[in-house]
Amino acid sequence: MSTTTPTQTGLLEALRTEWSGSLTDREHDFAGIGIRSCSELELELKAAAGREQDRLLHALLTAGHDGDALAERVALQHMLPKAVHLARTCRGLRALTLSDHTPVDAVSTAIGAMWESIRRYPLNRVEKVKANIGMDALLIVNKSMSPGDPSEHVTEDVYLEQALQEQGKSATIEPEWGDDTFHDLVTVLTWAIDTEALTPEDVRLLARFDLGELHERDELAEDLGIGRASLTRRVYRIRVKLMEAVQAHIRENGTWE
Repeated sequence: MSTTTPTQTGLLEALRTEWSGSLTDREHDFAGIGIRSCSELELELKAAAGREQDRLLHALLTAGHDGDALAERVALQHMLPKAVHLARTCRGLRALTLSDHTPVDAVSTAIGAMWESIRRYPLNRVEKVKANIGMDALLIVNKSMSPGDPSEHVTEDVYLEQALQEQGKSATIEPEWGDDTFHDLVTVLTWAIDTEALTPEDVRLLARFDLGELHERDELAEDLGIGRASLTRRVYRIRVKLMEAVQAHIRENGTWE
């Protein structure tokens, strides 16, 4: 078992120190938003919901793609709770195949995936932005992890629990997923990947279909080289497969989580 303690440092602690030490009160003219201090904008993001949250996050992502590193950093700060939650719930991170990995490594890996998701975000996706970033990060983690038995080398939760507790104490970071209405979808797809109930390709297709905008479904069908009706039937088959896997798991274990 890992001997990791909450005092160990990692990328999460470095980012939190940077935020509180040099970024919180820093004012900046964020394209599409206006002049705000970093903490003011992060609080505005937390208070926003629906289309307004999408607008703010998308503006930050667009500015980041245009070279505004501070806009990208604010977006990452807003997504840190999701990264910690991902490290805590994704068995691919909690059961790293190399025995010398620690929970600090798991959190750092999740943050790195979230950062990559922000930097690679397709700007044509203007709705459900927060959920899309989180789902893309999950897919990045799944693609980068080496295959292994999830029951082996499960890392100790002390650091992860402490990280969540510290997140909750912060005025700029909230624990868990908050009021994200897409939490259930992301959670069940995480479970599907961890248990191999669905292939990564099936999860990616289902996520794009359910989290994307309506017009993007035509683009998805075109990317796959099939008609829209065929796409709908394929998604239906994936959903049936997922539902059957969940039901079988519940019968065996009493819960799917």
